[in-house]
Amino acid sequence: LKEGFAEFMAYKTLEKVMPEANAWKAFYERNKQLAYLTDSTKGTTPIYQEIANLSSAKSAYGNIVYRKAPSFLRQAEFYLGEKEFQIAVRSFLKKNEFKNAEWMDLVKEFETATKKDLKDWAETWVTKRGISKFFQAVNSPTATITHNNIRVFQRDILRENTLRQVKSKVLIVLKNNSTQVVDVIHTDKLTGTGVALNVDDKFTFPNYQDYGYGIFLLDEKSRKYILANVQNEKDDFLRSMMYGSLWDSVREAELDPKDFVELAIKNVGTEKDEMIVSAILSRVNTAFTYYLDDKTRNELSPKLENVLFERMKNAETLGQRITFYRAFLNVANSLAARKSLKDILKGEQYVVAGTFQKISGPVKGAAFVPSLPELKTKDKFDILAKLFILNDKDAENLLAELVKTEMSDDAKRYAYAARAGIATAENKAKYFNDFVANKEISESWIESGFIPFNSTKHSDLTLPYLEKALAELPNLKRNRKIFFVNGWLSAFIGGQKSEQALGIVNKFLADNPNLDKDLRLKILENVDVIERAVKIRGKFTK
Repeated sequence: LKEGFAEFMAYKTLEKVMPEANAWKAFYERNKQLAYLTDSTKGTTPIYQEIANLSSAKSAYGNIVYRKAPSFLRQAEFYLGEKEFQIAVRSFLKKNEFKNAEWMDLVKEFETATKKDLKDWAETWVTKRGISKFFQAVNSPTATITHNNIRVFQRDILRENTLRQVKSKVLIVLKNNSTQVVDVIHTDKLTGTGVALNVDDKFTFPNYQDYGYGIFLLDEKSRKYILANVQNEKDDFLRSMMYGSLWDSVREAELDPKDFVELAIKNVGTEKDEMIVSAILSRVNTAFTYYLDDKTRNELSPKLENVLFERMKNAETLGQRITFYRAFLNVANSLAARKSLKDILKGEQYVVAGTFQKISGPVKGAAFVPSLPELKTKDKFDILAKLFILNDKDAENLLAELVKTEMSDDAKRYAYAARAGIATAENKAKYFNDFVANKEISESWIESGFIPFNSTKHSDLTLPYLEKALAELPNLKRNRKIFFVNGWLSAFIGGQKSEQALGIVNKFLADNPNLDKDLRLKILENVDVIERAVKIRGKFTK
């Protein structure tokens, strides 16, 4: 309750103090997506969790506490009414200002303010885990709908038969470009809006302005329209959600990830909103890492590298150039991309009068403006880690040169982490032994090292360590700090994407029925990335 309100009220404050920040768009991009990422997995938990003892408390923290809870409060305010919500919260705070309060104390105030019985509504949201998918059918001959009406279906994503009362807005764009916005309360498997639609109307958009909480999927007609026209939408908030809805279609294996990546390559160079650019490129990186087959990835990689490199040079703001640089670092693979990274590392890339040039030294009388800010220590070692992962022949010499000038404790840790990316069986064995047995290696060094160690490009080398990493979990839970287990699982499971790896994880769970419940759920949460990768590639690989 405390963490949920802290986050929710931060965005409420941002909305009033800095309206130009488009607070609820930022909430959608930075908060909702993380909540959905966890809540759509088999490892999710309710907001209200029972903790057997304090030793298990570390596992309770994560996206459900920090992301779903404020998302529920935004939905609650819309569902109950803003005035009623405010009256209830004020009364709750006044009555409990010198007491310990339970979440049901707040619900009682909601009931008083709305004069409604809200017990079932609240218990479903707070004590039931998971999320619902909402999908709509418009004039579909195969759907059980009334002619010229839209119908929205609800399905519990975990198939645990939980039906959630969700209120959302549906945007309908008519054939003459006029719009209708309708409030819909979803209370059952099938919800009718009673909105008349014609077959030649352009599209409908569920969860307009993001009041609802759930995976709101597009109908086929709307998806095709948005694929063709998203770049023309002037409303930044709606445009952001359009890209998000297309990505939901990718994750649910309804849209070929290749189509999404091609759309990104086409549009990201002209997109002006930095948060939208960042969100698009993050999704593209996921598609490249997990969803595309090797052939498609190799076809698209040069095109994407070129777009990212061009925008890294010429984007209007420093923030955008940094965003494109980070994306370029993530997807860099070709010889040309590696050469560019080396030039950046050496400080040889500059913008001169709007053009990108390489210089070997100062030029008298010329104004040289770096296209990127001076690289920080970590940035330099991140480039080297990438070069090691790509098995670049110059990586070792470049590292040797760098450690002569970067000698801080942090630099030593980053150098250690970078070499975890060396793609040999001997190196992987050495590092894994460090992670689990070397008492002289600090926790922060391990956390820095297990990410390059587990690059998906080395999945064949790291697959033998997957089961061993899972077996370490009880020990890590006892002896490591909060969030360490999350990072460990994200690295070791996230470094895999094959059916074989999925089999190893499932076998480990079957062979260890007495594994602590919280650890089992964390494994199930993280293995979702492999399950989706296998499913999506299985459907769209030619």
